[in-house]
Amino acid sequence: MTDFKALTFDCYGTLIDWESGIATGLSELASRRAEPLTRDEILEAHARHESHQQKITPALRYDRLLQVVFEAPR
Repeated sequence: MTDFKALTFDCYGTLIDWESGIATGLSELASRRAEPLTRDEILEAHARHESHQQKITPALRYDRLLQVVFEAPR
């Protein structure tokens, strides 16, 4: 390990349970549907819309991107 000057690791998703936060945050919106979404469906829909938005606005700050994704008409 002496060959390295720095060692980093990605702890987001490892130390932070972001999926539960997303599912909880969107559950009220999802429950308004005629057929409410399951937790997995909420996460899949969020990931799909987030990925699409990142492709069309790659320079958009992440906090703003999440706002755009949440407010987008479906």
